[in-house]
Amino acid sequence: MELRILTPVGRLAPTPSGHLHLGNALAFAACWLSARQHGGQVLLRIEDVDRGRAREDIAATQRDDLRWLGCDWDEETPPQSERDYAPWLALLGDRTYRCRCSRKQLKASGGQCDCATLSLEHGATRFALGQAPEAFVDRRHGPIQCGPDNHPDPILRRADGEYTYTLAVVADDIADGITEVVRGGDLLHYTAVQIALWRALGATPPSYLHTPVVMGSDGRKLSKSHGDIELQSLRAAGWTPAKVWSVVLPWLGISPTAHLQDALSQFDPRGGDRDEVCFVNASET
Repeated sequence: MELRILTPVGRLAPTPSGHLHLGNALAFAACWLSARQHGGQVLLRIEDVDRGRAREDIAATQRDDLRWLGCDWDEETPPQSERDYAPWLALLGDRTYRCRCSRKQLKASGGQCDCATLSLEHGATRFALGQAPEAFVDRRHGPIQCGPDNHPDPILRRADGEYTYTLAVVADDIADGITEVVRGGDLLHYTAVQIALWRALGATPPSYLHTPVVMGSDGRKLSKSHGDIELQSLRAAGWTPAKVWSVVLPWLGISPTAHLQDALSQFDPRGGDRDEVCFVNASET
């Protein structure tokens, strides 16, 4: 009998609410290297489920930045704004309930409420995580276990009828055939919530790899508020992809290379500084 080895399928999944920055470049480089190192596929998916914040012009610059960096992809799958999540929510019917509590109320009560016992007809739709802890093995951090007390039951659909990222990203990864997820380490422990959703939907969770968190010199995680380290700003200042990789690749334990392709042989999911926070000051890079 012939043994078939499945090739990995990863995804670049930018959110078009702000330009890509060096922290995004780190996660996307690790995603690309992980899949390509084993002859796998890389998909592009625009994660615009939050339609109030998503902008098509930003999505266009993100595609351009990724091509400029050398993070190519085999296929662009439908964006979240064109997908229907109602069937996925229906599959979770016996694990969902309506909740009328605000975020402030839940924070005050430690994430607990009694809405699941009230059979409410209105409010946000939450997923009941259950009492058993979720365990998984991260390709960088090793075994991780997260108990139900670490997170409140996640909202899958808001009271206004809009679906949330929590449901969308799991449904999309299942639909797109994703086998490995690579992203920033700030989401490490929330992975347990998403794995619970994968299993509730009858699917096998992908492998996970969480890269170091990149912080600005102000001690905050890089975001669109750090405009001087956005790729668009750096490109305008004369940066080349090689300059970007000279800063980013050492965070993954890889010697700087002019082209991302040249880093394939050096990539190791466990490589890089074991300190999970990298500080960036654009004026010193």
